[in-house]
Amino acid sequence: MYVLGIDGGQTATKCVLLTLDGHTLGMGSGGGLLHLAAEGGALRLRQSLWEAISAAFAAANLPVQSVRAIGLGLTGIERAEAPEAHIARAIVSELVSAEEIWIENDGVAALIGAHLGAAGAIAISGTGSILVGLRHDGRIVRVGGWGWLVGDEGSAVWLGKAAVQAVFHTEDGVGAPTLLTALLQQHFGVREVRAIKRLVYAADFGARGFAALAPLIGQAAAQADDVAQSILAEGATALAHAVQALYRAMDFTDQPLPLALIGGAWEHVQGLRERFERAICQLPIRLSAPALPPLYGAALAAIRACGADWQRAAQHIQAS
Repeated sequence: MYVLGIDGGQTATKCVLLTLDGHTLGMGSGGGLLHLAAEGGALRLRQSLWEAISAAFAAANLPVQSVRAIGLGLTGIERAEAPEAHIARAIVSELVSAEEIWIENDGVAALIGAHLGAAGAIAISGTGSILVGLRHDGRIVRVGGWGWLVGDEGSAVWLGKAAVQAVFHTEDGVGAPTLLTALLQQHFGVREVRAIKRLVYAADFGARGFAALAPLIGQAAAQADDVAQSILAEGATALAHAVQALYRAMDFTDQPLPLALIGGAWEHVQGLRERFERAICQLPIRLSAPALPPLYGAALAAIRACGADWQRAAQHIQAS
C-alpha cells in the first residue's frame, strides 16, 4: 500500500508518494496556499493538492489511486481539531481515498521530519516564520506563526514588507537614503517609487510577492547599507527572541536544545543566519541540520498513524 506526505506552504505545495516501509516512488509539486479563512482559500487548497498529488503519481508512472494513509502539514492549520483542518480533510478525501488521514500545522510536520520524532525544536524562516518544539513529555510548544498580515517576524515576507516601507519612508523624506530604492525599482521595472504602491497592492501580489523581495535586503546589507542592515538585524533579533521564549517553554534543563533551521530565508537572505546565530550564541542551543524535509515528516506521521513501523520507514528514507 502507498502513503502520501504533503507539505503545503504559502509558496508551494509538495507531495511525496512512497511505500509503507519508506521507499520513495515519486514526487510532485503544486501552487502555494492561502489561509483557508481567506477568500478562495479552499479552492486554492483543492487545486494545489491535486497538482502535487497527481504529479507525484505521474512521476511514479502510476494512476492516482487510493492509499493507506495521507499526512498533511499545511500552513494556516492551527491544530488538528481546528475547523480549517476539517475542511482540509474533506477536500483531500474528495481527491484521494485513504484509510488514515493525519493533518497538522506545517511546522509540526517539519518538526517530525527534522528530529524523526525525538524531542527538539525547529525555527522556520521561509515565506512565513514559526518556531515549534517537542518536549520530552510529548507536549508541542509553538512560538509565532501568526501569519504575514500581523506577524511572522524575521520571515521573507516580513523582510520584504520592511524593504518596501523603508523605500516609501525615504521617498517621503522621513527615512534615510537606501540602496533598496534602486533595487526595488529594478525589481519592479519602474522609474518612480510611487509606481511600486500600485504593484504591491495588486490582488495577486500578496505574501509571495513580498517574500520575493527579501533577498534584496541581504544584497543591500552586504554593500554596507545602513537601512538594510538595520532591518536585517531587527529580523534576526526577533527570531532570536522567539527562540528564547521557546526555550523557556521546553524541558531541556540539563542539555542543549537541538534546533534545526528550516526555510528558504536562512539560505537566500544573505546575512540573516549569521546575525541570528550571533544573537543566540549565549543560549544553550545546539544547531543541527534537519534529518528529513517537512514533506517526509508528514509522511512519517501518516505511517505512524496507521500503526506501521515508521522508524524503519525513516531509515529507508534516509538511506535512499
